[in-house]
Parts: sequence; C-alpha cells; structure tokens
Amino acid sequence: MPGGVGVTASDDPASRVLARFFSGYDRAFVLPDEREELDGFEACLALNGSHRHAYGRTHSELVAVFEDEAGTLLGGANFLATAIDRGAHLPPAAIALNYVYVEEAARGRGMLRVILGAVRQLALIALGLDPAGPAPAIFIEQNDPLRLTAEEYAADTAHSGTDQVDRLAIWARVGTRIVDFPYVQPALSATQQPDDGLIYAAVDYPGAAVDAGLLHDHLESFFGISVRKGEEEAPGGVAAAQLAELAARGAPVALLPMEPAIDWMRSGRPVADHDSFRALAAAAAGEA
Repeated sequence: MPGGVGVTASDDPASRVLARFFSGYDRAFVLPDEREELDGFEACLALNGSHRHAYGRTHSELVAVFEDEAGTLLGGANFLATAIDRGAHLPPAAIALNYVYVEEAARGRGMLRVILGAVRQLALIALGLDPAGPAPAIFIEQNDPLRLTAEEYAADTAHSGTDQVDRLAIWARVGTRIVDFPYVQPALSATQQPDDGLIYAAVDYPGAAVDAGLLHDHLESFFGISVRKGEEEAPGGVAAAQLAELAARGAPVALLPMEPAIDWMRSGRPVADHDSFRALAAAAAGEA
C-alpha cells in the first residue's frame, strides 16, 4: 500500500485483528449511543457464518487495521459489505463503514484516502466480486453538530481532538454528501437508545442521488447485521419504518453537498431555524 502502510483484515471474532482494531477504536469513540463494545463487534463478526446470505444477499462483516512497517497502529475500520444487484447501472455492492479512525499521530498524511481505497478493495474481494470492477458505494454515519448537546459536542471533540464541523469538512474533501433522508440509527443494544443525532452520508457516490432500492437493501442488511446483530426488531421499530418508507418510494434519494452548510456554520450565521445539519445543508444548497 502507499507509503509503506500495511493492512490486515479479518472476519473472525477471535482474531488478533479485532483486538488490535479495538485498542484504537476505544480511544476514538466516546458518545454512549454510538459506541459498540467488544462483545458487539464479536457478535457481528460471528454472523458471517449464519447471515452470509441473509435477506437474499451476500454479506461480509470485517475489521481491518492499518500499520506502518514498524507495526505502529495508524488507523482502523469496521465495515459491512453487501452485494446488491439492482442493475448494471448501479454499484454492485454497498459498504456500511460502521467505524473508521486515524490515530492522532498519523493524521494529516492522507490516511483516510488510503483506508477508503483499501476498504473498497477488501469489500469486493470478500464478496467474491471483481476487485478491478466498478467500485462499491460507501455509506457512513457522522455526528450531527446541530443535534448534539453542548456537553456531547465538547466531550467528543475533546476526546477525538477534532472539532465536529472540522470533521465534516475532512469528509467533504473526500467527496462525502448527505443522504437527504430522515435517518435514525436503531439501538445498538438493549441498554442503548435509537440515535437521531446522526447524519447519514455517501462517500464519493456516482451521481446526484442514490437509488431508493439500493439504499433500502443496504440499510436492511446494515440494520439487521451490524446494528441488530441478527435479532428481530420489535414491531413498529425505527428500522422497519425507514425501510417501509424507502420501499414505497419511487424517486431516488437526493445527495446534498456539505460545503455550503459548513461555510454557513463557520461564518457564524444563525442556525436556530434548522433542526439538523441535513436541514441546514438543504437550505444552504438552495442559496448556492
């Protein structure tokens, strides 16, 4: 890999890779409803056996660590890859980039682009698809700075060393846009709550909108495996409501640029009329 960076990936819950990944992850993520504990990662990876072909699709949940030649941890990623056949005009697979981090000492060196490139290749290989073929779609959750409390904003920024808006700007630079859909993450465990303080975004997606069928299939797999860990959701749950909305939707889901909303916030303009960064992005894009 570029710059002497090595990547090691595994789908095994008992692997050294998971322990190595978790050591960096534990430093990077602090907010209670976004955190997955070690047993949660183990449960997701264990589903590679029972849920490989769930929902009529092929899946692979992986963890990966990125190290230099001396074995120093540079970053990590956990993701679910799903093969989705919605036609040759669409990506052949979707990736839920559940968690990704770059160690503080490795920042400013282009590591995020290296990780994204590796994740795309690892996903295609794990699904038995051509690694030289069309790129999979990548989706990611991000903190919504307008939905965090002041305490959450400060705690996460202090813990990660990166301001919330600055973090969004980093992702904007790699082509990330907001999925214009009222996304809520179902609870990660019985002791946690659904999280409506997140932005759902697509990384370098081809086109101005995401096919609603592709997004439905991706979220069905993501909710069922990475979030619910194979457990059925109670009737009327937040996952079922979102999937039903997408299943009934005919039109693609628009992608909103992040930069106008980031500029809005950095300029000090009032944001009180917007209850989410997604709403702000829609308003800012309308002015652009």
